[in-house]
Amino acid sequence: MGRKKNTGSTSINLKGFILKDKANHKFAFPNFILAPGKIVKVYSGKGTSNSSSLYLGSSTAIWNNDGDTAYLYDSREKPIDTYEYP
Repeated sequence: MGRKKNTGSTSINLKGFILKDKANHKFAFPNFILAPGKIVKVYSGKGTSNSSSLYLGSSTAIWNNDGDTAYLYDSREKPIDTYEYP
């Protein structure tokens, strides 16, 4: 669902960052280092997390397939970014 890129020049630990949608579904990032210039994709389903993909492990859909908006907040709940799709 969500896709976030580190556009900075240093690595970021996303632990404690929150990804939410308009319906207030939430994903709290685990201890995860995002290197400069790298992208992480967040999926609601089951899978194996790695350096570019994180999975919530949910057995039900969380993000809307026909479109949704994701809001990223840092560990202090400061808004960081918004990602909208279809």
